Amino acid sequence: MKKKYLNHKILLIGQPNSGKSSLLNALVGPRVIVSNYPGTTVEIVKAKKKIDDTEIEFVDTPGIYSISDRSEEEKITEKVLFEEKADGAIIIADATSLERSLYMVLQILEAQIPTIVALNFIEEAEKKGIKIDCKKLGRLLNVPIVLINPLTKRGIDNLIDSLLRIKEEVRGFRVEYDDDIEKAIKQIKLRLKESRLPKRFIALRTLEEDEDFYKYLRNKKVIKEVKKDLEEHHPKVAEDISITRYGTASFIAEKVTQIVPLGKEKRLQEKIDDILLHKVWGPLTTGLLLLSIFGILLYLGNLTQEILMGLTQKLLSSFGAVEHNIIGIVLIQGLTGLAAGVSIALPYVFLFYLLLGLLEDIGLLSRFILNAERFLKKIGLPGKSFIPLALGLGCTAPACRATRVLSSKKEQFHCTSFFTFVPCSSRIAIIMGIVGFYGGIKLAFSVFATLFVTGLIWAFGIKKVIHIEPEPLLLELPPYRKPLLGNVLAKSWIRMKDFVYVVMPLLALGGIAYGIFEITGLTNIIIKPFSPITAWLGLPDVTIIPLVFGFLQKDLTITMLLSVLGSNISLALTPLQIYTFGIASTIGIPCIIASGMLIKEFGFKKALSLTILSIIYGLLFAGLVWRIISIFK
Repeated sequence: MKKKYLNHKILLIGQPNSGKSSLLNALVGPRVIVSNYPGTTVEIVKAKKKIDDTEIEFVDTPGIYSISDRSEEEKITEKVLFEEKADGAIIIADATSLERSLYMVLQILEAQIPTIVALNFIEEAEKKGIKIDCKKLGRLLNVPIVLINPLTKRGIDNLIDSLLRIKEEVRGFRVEYDDDIEKAIKQIKLRLKESRLPKRFIALRTLEEDEDFYKYLRNKKVIKEVKKDLEEHHPKVAEDISITRYGTASFIAEKVTQIVPLGKEKRLQEKIDDILLHKVWGPLTTGLLLLSIFGILLYLGNLTQEILMGLTQKLLSSFGAVEHNIIGIVLIQGLTGLAAGVSIALPYVFLFYLLLGLLEDIGLLSRFILNAERFLKKIGLPGKSFIPLALGLGCTAPACRATRVLSSKKEQFHCTSFFTFVPCSSRIAIIMGIVGFYGGIKLAFSVFATLFVTGLIWAFGIKKVIHIEPEPLLLELPPYRKPLLGNVLAKSWIRMKDFVYVVMPLLALGGIAYGIFEITGLTNIIIKPFSPITAWLGLPDVTIIPLVFGFLQKDLTITMLLSVLGSNISLALTPLQIYTFGIASTIGIPCIIASGMLIKEFGFKKALSLTILSIIYGLLFAGLVWRIISIFK
């Protein structure tokens, strides 16, 4: 007989960088991506854990600063909180900024949702001279307070014990407002429909002009009537409610916090920030660090690629006996595709995500984004665009979706057009694994420099067509932290497992497809119509095959290039041709998956226009560069 479990649905709520995703990882294993910059938990992430006779479903909500229904993240969190039935919530509070965290705690307690406050970063707070009396905080709020450190698993067992008892009683703190607002709350409560949400909470949300809660009113005119009565003392009642709540949060934080004076000497973190956040030295240092990181990526990737290529070549050579029959030829081509993925694409993809995870966990990525923001603002991109652009270095498809953090469709489309020049991990693998490995480090950096230049030309051109008012970038800078290798490795695997499970089989299928083309004589039929393109690029006719296959899935570019030219590319192409191929295969909307995401976000016409325009732009630029360099040579 199947065992029956009690079911609990628990929401994880907290600010960006509060450690929500790390906590979920500590509770149920590496199920989510953990990061130190806002924007990674835009979508809801769910995971289940069985404890004794209870099955707990954890729902990781987007990082928000308050329930105000302004941003996409706040709307999603509000919907999960108040429209889906939850048994309780864990609010992850940052001990280094308790007052700011308490504002949201008070909002959720007003909804009478059974709550546990998980106080994170307590060790960092103590290093800053901040001491929090957690017992006193628990008594004031009338909710359990659990000290946690998800990275070391501190407090996780205590948190689970509290979770198992979360439904025993509804407790919490009630914010008291002035007499006029309290009177208005009572008036609205009398005119509400029946609802499972507390009437006081609904009344507050309607006074704060949250239109999602107007549906609970029997008559929407009541809002105008109540606000008219409040005009004398509270012309901006929503702001006054927030001020009272902030004041209460500040009062509680002050009561439970003791500041221990620290020495006057600047700590190491502050000294590093003096350089990285400097107006001149910051961007310069960021640029040098990024160059160093790509240099490390190229060196380690080349080293790994050389070893893996040697092993895969030995494996492929053992199939020499079967290459004279049709099945053998197709099999070898399929294995060649798989070998290319293992020996060329995989090392760079994994190393890229490993370095990205280290930058996130150390806290450097946010500083890099801040310095980049100063530059990109000058070319017409809004401040928040750095979040999707940074994600674009991993994969263009989710980065397109992440443009939703921007205010309008106009801003979102403008930002998305720059993914033409932001190399995803697959395009980085092409630059490193083909251009860098066969042409040398200078040639690989030349491709990156060309992407930068083409992006600038595009930016100044499109700036004249699309004019967007700049907006400030609100980006929280996390403290520098020592990265945990296990955490970084777990993130790297989560990010690249799609490559292993989805892309690797596609690489084998791509090789098999080329084997069939060769046997049936379709290769020449496919090549002939595209010969003007390869002639413009100064490349052999057969290179159109990896360029075309590359649009289906960018990782296929490497596989198909090895299939058509053999394993030693440097014998088939000159350094200039390797460089030109690198440009032609990396500038543009990278693949059919990214184009599909564009269609979903912006519609078929806009997505198709941008995709075709970006491909034409990339091919034109690559051909022009080839001709200019050829003339000078």
